[in-house]
Amino acid sequence: MVDETSRNAIDDPDALRAWQVARRRSTTAFTFWGISLPGFPVLAMVLWEPLVGGSLPGYAIAPLVIVSAVGLVLSERRWSQVKQMRGILAVYPFKDHPPLKSVSAGDIAHFQLPDPDAPNKKVSVVALRYGLGKQWRNTMAEVRDQGFVLAGDPRFGMVITPRERHELIAVRPKHPQLTGGRPNGVDESSWHQARAAGIAH
Repeated sequence: MVDETSRNAIDDPDALRAWQVARRRSTTAFTFWGISLPGFPVLAMVLWEPLVGGSLPGYAIAPLVIVSAVGLVLSERRWSQVKQMRGILAVYPFKDHPPLKSVSAGDIAHFQLPDPDAPNKKVSVVALRYGLGKQWRNTMAEVRDQGFVLAGDPRFGMVITPRERHELIAVRPKHPQLTGGRPNGVDESSWHQARAAGIAH
């Protein structure tokens, strides 16, 4: 991997635009599902009596609450991902990475990246899904076949994006560090950089 530029990834206009779009989408989704949690049952009760007659039965309310709750959890997860991406993009520069030809289409979420402090070693990572998964799958297929750029440290957290920077995907280590303090094999500068990005504590 070769640094594309010494500037931080957030200074790339396309990356900043992609992050702003992701933030807007995640905020809109989180707000919608937050309102729908009480809103769907209330709307159903208001419409039920004039359209069907009688009181809305409890079994009709439960699915509405479940759908809203699941939507709220998923949108909050994506919102948190986008928030963490901002810290990573503000600290790390983009680096280019070749296509993931060794990764099968069926297991595209799991792959390996070089350890920044020991390039001959590999770190297993997971690309985090979001939404219904269609956009995520399309982006990961592009990443796999055409290569991508990345920012961050695979031992703590990263952002990957196709070379056109049109969609951002959060990546985390498959086996995250569970204890506090600088892990073995992580040099001091890498540790400080990860802490500045908010991906190490």
